[in-house]
Amino acid sequence: MKALVLSGGGSKGSYQIGVWKALRKLHIKFDIVTGTSVGALNGALVTQKSYHRAIQLWKKINLSVLFGENVTNSTDDIKVMKMYGKEFVKNGGMEAKELEKLIEKEINYKKFIKSNINYGLVTYNLTTRKPIQITKKEIPKDLIGDYLMASASCYPAFKQKEIEGNKYIDGGFFDNLPINLAIQMGADEIIAVDLSAPGFNKKPKKQVPTIRIKPNNKLTNFLNFYEDGAKRNIKLGYNDTMKKFGKLEGNKYTFKKKALEKNKKKHLGTFEYILKNILNNEKALENLQKILKLSNAPSEKMIEKIGLKIMEDIAKDLNLDETIIYSERKFNKQLLKELKRQDTKQTKQLTEFIEQIKENKKGLKRKFILNPWEFLKALYLYTISEV
Repeated sequence: MKALVLSGGGSKGSYQIGVWKALRKLHIKFDIVTGTSVGALNGALVTQKSYHRAIQLWKKINLSVLFGENVTNSTDDIKVMKMYGKEFVKNGGMEAKELEKLIEKEINYKKFIKSNINYGLVTYNLTTRKPIQITKKEIPKDLIGDYLMASASCYPAFKQKEIEGNKYIDGGFFDNLPINLAIQMGADEIIAVDLSAPGFNKKPKKQVPTIRIKPNNKLTNFLNFYEDGAKRNIKLGYNDTMKKFGKLEGNKYTFKKKALEKNKKKHLGTFEYILKNILNNEKALENLQKILKLSNAPSEKMIEKIGLKIMEDIAKDLNLDETIIYSERKFNKQLLKELKRQDTKQTKQLTEFIEQIKENKKGLKRKFILNPWEFLKALYLYTISEV
């Protein structure tokens, strides 16, 4: 049986909706879903097969729902954390009643119970000091919403959740990525979405084929909820999942299938030829390897190995949108556009290097040795600008 395991992670949970979008496109279905905290909430939506409801829910979850009219600017993480701190000092944590109302509207308990997907969540009973791993069949029907909120009660940011006289806190205090629960429920194949958020991850007690999906890029602060952040997280979740299954390419940036091979044929051959001429040495690539302190690799693979890193480092320097799926042409065009548009110390240095390469000035080898990575980035920009 195949299981989807969803970790906790607060606002980062919107990333899991992007993962779900990709898995739907790949026609991957599940027999079991387990989740902790926000993963438990998302997992309930997966179980009832309400993808579009999940999208709508994440559009509505924001700081105004939690803090009302006194909300601060969501782009300032420090101010947001201070708000949570004030709530803890004043009230023992954030009251999540409005959030509960939102979730009550989106969780269809009838569909959830009747679904052919089995479901389990993790929470922690603070009263008995025992972890609770509970499945769909074991949760009383009238307490489903309470247990979902119990799993997601990220104490001390949120108040403890009380159920039948017991106080519960976030399941991440026991197991933030409930792979073991999925195995106990019969999973023999797992896709685990790990948001790398605060919490404890239990080591699997049994070896089961597992595909792990983790964010390649920085997501929103786990306690900062806002619509634009959720939209970005969803896009990144989709991109990372499609890359994990070989349908897209890249690392921090995302490229269409075969775009990197096309870029290699179109640009990296020229890049390598110019670099060898600058270094003026038959063992140029081996020397490059030492200078950049890269792990051993055949010299003929060296440019291919560093090509993507050069591309993505330039993109990061020039603040290219990480959520876009790029073709080779669109990516390189955007790099050159931003290089021309931006006026920073780094773009000025890159432009200076490019002009020196273009004019084939003396001393290029020395400049490379003094500042190898910036020089390689400039060489790449020169190469794509000459086509």
